[in-house]
Amino acid sequence: MKKFILGFDIGGTKCAVNLADVDNGVILTDKLGFPTETEKGVEQTIQNLISNGRKILVQNDLTTADLTAIGISCGGPLDARSGLVLSPPHLPGWDGIPIREILSKEFSVPAFLQNDANACALVEWKLGAGRGTQDMIFITMGTGFGAGVIAGGKMIEGACSLAGEVGHVRLESDGPYMFGKKGSVEAYCSGEGIEKNFGNGVPLKIIAEKARNGDAESLEVFNKIGRQLGKALAILLDLFNPERIIIGSIFTRCEDLLRDSMNETLSEQALPGAFKACRVLPAETGELIGDYASILIACYELGIDALPLDESLKNGVRAHLERLIERYPVLSNCKRDILNAFFIMRGAFKKGRKLLLCGNGGSAADCGHIAGELMKGFLLKRESESKTGQPLQGALPAIDLTQHNALSTAFGNDVDHALVYAQQVYGYGKSGDVLLCISTSGEAKNVIVAASTARVMNIPVISLTGAGGGKLSEISDITVRVPADSTPEIQELHLPAYHCLCAMLEEEFFGIS
Repeated sequence: MKKFILGFDIGGTKCAVNLADVDNGVILTDKLGFPTETEKGVEQTIQNLISNGRKILVQNDLTTADLTAIGISCGGPLDARSGLVLSPPHLPGWDGIPIREILSKEFSVPAFLQNDANACALVEWKLGAGRGTQDMIFITMGTGFGAGVIAGGKMIEGACSLAGEVGHVRLESDGPYMFGKKGSVEAYCSGEGIEKNFGNGVPLKIIAEKARNGDAESLEVFNKIGRQLGKALAILLDLFNPERIIIGSIFTRCEDLLRDSMNETLSEQALPGAFKACRVLPAETGELIGDYASILIACYELGIDALPLDESLKNGVRAHLERLIERYPVLSNCKRDILNAFFIMRGAFKKGRKLLLCGNGGSAADCGHIAGELMKGFLLKRESESKTGQPLQGALPAIDLTQHNALSTAFGNDVDHALVYAQQVYGYGKSGDVLLCISTSGEAKNVIVAASTARVMNIPVISLTGAGGGKLSEISDITVRVPADSTPEIQELHLPAYHCLCAMLEEEFFGIS
């Protein structure tokens, strides 16, 4: 009998329930997301967690008897040993909530709780940039700043689950004030701290754009952040002597603006031996890190080994991805996101779901191209078991939303041109389908509205964009940002990227390797 784990990711803005098959490695099979709605109270959020947990089991033809365990990822402070959530700042009213006991009793399986930094550390350690290490630190450099510590092949929790709270370490005796302390790491290096204390309220994304365009003031902001980040990392290097420090969120997007000043400070302040022994790397698991986090908590506690994502691939599937990077080295930084997109689409097709596609102009043509490669033989013959007596081929169901001209023009004329794709997502889409959005800028309004509609309907969103990502990347589960800024160059790189995805999917479902 297969083993399944139910994962609950509890955040201040949104929550998610993830289902994973852990019989042979870890394969995410389904996800349901929903707003936390803290204003409705703790009980309502808990009921939403339970109802969505039951819903995801039903839609995958499972019962609680099929579950092995539950993993719960939540922002701290919390007490992992007693299973209590202890008043996180973004979860008002969660004061001593026994969430582990509640969910364990509801689903009749053991449940395990960890703070989100430790949970994400497990993901990067087992599946991402930290795999193969025994001593590693993962840093959540997002809205807040925290760390999960792996030492000697074990996760370090501390006496009351507060190990790794490096964001509260004071770097300067007199500096920006956050969380009751002046000059803390969090005040200098978290997204909230950066925008408040250095950007005069300007979003970090805008500061980064200005810096990349040569704006001296914005470049100096990142130099300051990099120097303070280097100070914080030097403390961690001297204390834990890790092989790798993996940094997520802001660092993955702004490494080019932070690394030089960070490394300069690190080399000055860390012990030379510790500095030489450690590599500082961006997180690899991308937007899927939160989905895997709650699952990996349970896997770690039960001793279930999680294979690196690419090691669970068929040889033929892996060969297509390796060939892409060999022929287009410029896409090497997109490898993980292409792989994550493959996993989401593979999961959907395995459950009999479908792919929806939308884009404008050249991107609309790409949508038709992709649908064609999936709905008929691409590189393989795809012999079919059709009983019609006709030479039909195996198909992966894909609907190109750009081709329904009568519907689109009528709806655009009668209602709103910006909603033509959203209307089709609403009409065709079902929970568990996938929406693939293509926009070179990531700012196409009708595509963004379609993606927003999909998210409300629990339809995962994968996007192909240029380097900037745009607003579309902010609401997508996975964004493949090809490293180009002009529309023709972006489109030239989209083609090999999606050809690779189509070939990988065809090999998965119709190949023999």
